[in-house]
Amino acid sequence: MNIIDDLERRGLLDNFSDEERVKKLFDTPQTVYCGFDPSAKSLQLGNFIMINILQRLQKAGHRVIAMLGGATGMIGDPSGKKSERKFLTPDQVMENAECIRNQLAKYIDTSDPEKGLIINNYDWWSKTNVLSYLRDYGKNFQIGYMLAKDIVRSRLEVGISYAEFSYMILQAGDFDHLYQDYHCTMQFGGGDQWGNLTTALDFVKKKEGSDCGAEVFSFKLITDSQGKKFGKSESGALYLDPTMTTPYHIYQYFMNVSDADVLKYLYIFDDRPVEEIDEIYRKHLEHPELRFGQKELSRVIVTKLHGEEVAAECEKMSVALFTDSFTGLSEQGLRDLTEGLVVLPCESEISLLDALINTKLASSKREAREFISNGAVKVNGEKINDLSFVIRKENSLQGGYIFLKRGKKLYAALKF
Repeated sequence: MNIIDDLERRGLLDNFSDEERVKKLFDTPQTVYCGFDPSAKSLQLGNFIMINILQRLQKAGHRVIAMLGGATGMIGDPSGKKSERKFLTPDQVMENAECIRNQLAKYIDTSDPEKGLIINNYDWWSKTNVLSYLRDYGKNFQIGYMLAKDIVRSRLEVGISYAEFSYMILQAGDFDHLYQDYHCTMQFGGGDQWGNLTTALDFVKKKEGSDCGAEVFSFKLITDSQGKKFGKSESGALYLDPTMTTPYHIYQYFMNVSDADVLKYLYIFDDRPVEEIDEIYRKHLEHPELRFGQKELSRVIVTKLHGEEVAAECEKMSVALFTDSFTGLSEQGLRDLTEGLVVLPCESEISLLDALINTKLASSKREAREFISNGAVKVNGEKINDLSFVIRKENSLQGGYIFLKRGKKLYAALKF
């Protein structure tokens, strides 16, 4: 099956410069690229959709280029922004780009330059002087054409600087550079990049000829069933760097998606054929309360991001909270379990009554006594009915952790 047909079946594709032409090109090996903005030290879960597309294209026999925006990151992409971005310092951009290069190298095979490359557009833009930029690039863009683009028109009322206004010229120059040096015929991005993508294509065709074979296509911006942007949790963005967002946090993010979103996300991230995914979802719908689909989805995502062993540890951690069995978890696993919980630092022993109040599992001693008397409180998985129970350091798990549970779903932790 043509890779585009498969991506279409998975509900990913949005726009094409020429759908029939793009599909025909992918019948033979192509070089295709996607850009990544170094606005932070780590890419986010939303970016992984594009990484996943590069992986699929590479597995289908195409050469892929992941381009770091070391130059464009100095300017800032106005797409989807209601106001001007704050400039990062050149050192910050370069540091971020290097971090992201290392991240991308985990997911894209660069062992052979004919299979995959990771490059930085700073390498050529930093050597372009202002007169060359204006003559070789600026001369080819009419102001009226640029003003008509949504990414510019939407910002005219609040204002847009010449720097951000010129972003599309730089992106167009990127495509032309890759076309000339790597014979890269295609560029893709998210749906919010359509204006930049088509500007770049027009520029390449103007320079290289309308029959040069260059094309662009885009992917839908993913939202959940409630219309909320994909990859955003209550605590903010989900990062691919495990020191910024723990694998367990990502695992739980997918464990908590709605039944309505399970199939959509499996189509996006699971490499198995659509027919196999449909069978997984059919099995899930037989007993949705068992969350089979969410478990499979969480396992697939964390395995792709951090490997099988980490995914298995996350599964053990998830089961630990559900079954109140914390044995066998590593100290790091126990630490990750506390993410998102109220964690009370303890220097010495503390009564269970005070622990419940201080971790906000109870609003008063009267309420705490009621919870304990009714058998609604557990300490490290053990039900406690003793109103005088005292929690001591020797009761703690690896790393000095104690887990409190009130009812079926409310957790907090102590850290000695």
